[in-house]
Amino acid sequence: MSEPSAMGSIAEKLLDYINTTIQQGTNYEIATTMVRNYSKLKNMSIGDIAEMCYVSTPTISRFCRFIGFEDFKDMRSQLEADVSLSGIIPHSFHTALVQDTSSVIDDYREAIVLNITTTMSPENVAKLPDIARILHGSARVAFFSHHFLWDIGRYLQSRMVYLDRLVELYLNHDRQLECAQSLGPGDAAIICSAGGTYPIRYPAIANAITQSGCRLIAITQNVSSSYWNHAASILSCGVTNNIDTAKFGALAAVELIFLEYLKQYGSVDQGRTQAL
Repeated sequence: MSEPSAMGSIAEKLLDYINTTIQQGTNYEIATTMVRNYSKLKNMSIGDIAEMCYVSTPTISRFCRFIGFEDFKDMRSQLEADVSLSGIIPHSFHTALVQDTSSVIDDYREAIVLNITTTMSPENVAKLPDIARILHGSARVAFFSHHFLWDIGRYLQSRMVYLDRLVELYLNHDRQLECAQSLGPGDAAIICSAGGTYPIRYPAIANAITQSGCRLIAITQNVSSSYWNHAASILSCGVTNNIDTAKFGALAAVELIFLEYLKQYGSVDQGRTQAL
């Protein structure tokens, strides 16, 4: 594969398994041990991890395949490409947070408020009816994102299910690519990418979406990107991503989409069990 396949952190994969598994066996113990020692994993060998988890190295290899990697080497390469804590919270921000907490929190709050206010601008709100009609009229709707914005898609997915609308969402690169390749002109794709880098990071997926002829909705702060030239609608999610604050704008954007869909196609009795 010529493009990076890590669309989320190893931590997200581990937590997804921990949060959804029913049986708490050996794999569960390995996953929880890895999470409790996550900052150390990048510098550990398969033998080190096996010793830490009190299992054999073949068991670690099987676990890697179990959570979607080809082998330990594949997982290790993605760990090396993983977003570090310093990539989320810069050292300068951490230092300022310790030295002048009040000012830093004030600035952080202002950035969040700015993003939400910009997202809920009249210009954005005016686009919502068309977006809702696109989603309602599509045979399939798929949400594409990576890393932390995947949670925004999960939120939209959980809301839309109450309106009988399935939003397809995949964290794994190959599943996203497979989904994009299977879309057609009667479908819709939502790409959520604060900086607009998703098409650059994952060109095979982006090209498949374009070639599918599906209607594209972009949620981004980089509204001037040339990739969105063929988009049916572009929804701004704010103007700053300082300390990852774009996620608040993106969350507001999908909430607006849900509310508009609810207004047009929802029912006050939807999902309510009627007494017999």
